[in-house]
Amino acid sequence: MKENPMSDETKKAAAPTQWKWVVIGVVVGVVIIGGSFFIVAPTFHSTAIQSLVLLIGFVVTGAVVGYFSPGVTIKEALYAGLILMLLFGLIFTTTPWGAGQSAQMILLLLVFSGILSQAGAWMGEKLQGSFEKKDGTAKDDVGFQWKWVFAGLALGLVLNVMFVFLLAPLFNIDLSLIHIAFSASFIVLGFIIGYKSPGVTLKEPAVAGAIAVIGEWLFIEYGIQLPVPVGYIAFGVVEGFLLTLFGAWLGERYQLAKESKEIAG
Repeated sequence: MKENPMSDETKKAAAPTQWKWVVIGVVVGVVIIGGSFFIVAPTFHSTAIQSLVLLIGFVVTGAVVGYFSPGVTIKEALYAGLILMLLFGLIFTTTPWGAGQSAQMILLLLVFSGILSQAGAWMGEKLQGSFEKKDGTAKDDVGFQWKWVFAGLALGLVLNVMFVFLLAPLFNIDLSLIHIAFSASFIVLGFIIGYKSPGVTLKEPAVAGAIAVIGEWLFIEYGIQLPVPVGYIAFGVVEGFLLTLFGAWLGERYQLAKESKEIAG
């Protein structure tokens, strides 16, 4: 039977609910999701792009809760996501801030916010190392690990959206240079996974980077309805794979250097 990367790990969240982290998640979510929307809305008027940024904001909120909280706090992120769903749904339907927003955005908030917050928390817990064994056996080379592909895919989509749709308008980057920001996001993705994951994980983030490109092509093709030539897609998949692989190699080298320094010290 195939391993479900989230099944056994989410079972570890059976501890009493840490309501403090639910409250922190709501506060963080208001800042991240609200701030992201007001950064992207003046530059990108597409409802699809605005919806994507909002939904990625839920992933980031869950990741913050999962990464910085002690223990496993996946259900806390879920509760925070549901509260934020109600809050932003209310804002977009009853205040001038929601003027011009379509029912599509509200529906996406209602359907996916809690799930994405939970997925973000799982990614944060993976990067924190909450699920790894404490006896050192997790550092052995156990072959291809799909759980790091899933974690890398989630992180890759977050970084791509941040670098393209948030950092570009925030720092007034010319739209012609967005491809550079897009490419840089893959190197950052590979570095984070290579550094934070136990053992050697080069292939996993590289595969995640290639899959992320396909996911973004689907969004551009069917969300924004902007046709992309097949050659561009093929180039993007190869570029995503190679740049993420390079970033993962840098992350592994940094991890090794840091461990060697700690042993020597």
